[in-house]
Amino acid sequence: MKKSLKQAMRAKTPDELNAEAGQLAGDQLKARLSTTLEGKRLGIRTRGSRRQIARINTLLRERELAAKAKAN
Repeated sequence: MKKSLKQAMRAKTPDELNAEAGQLAGDQLKARLSTTLEGKRLGIRTRGSRRQIARINTLLRERELAAKAKAN
């Protein structure tokens, strides 16, 4: 992932990140359904969206831990 994309993700609020993760999860569901119903293969896109969701969750967890450390 490029540095500029990482910086753009870090600049977003937690609500924006959660919304993006939800949208990606919805896209994954649609891809799985189209694979099952229509036989389309969308492997590379589902892999990328799965990794993007993991990046978002990692960033949210880092912020959560930083907030806890700051509170103590």
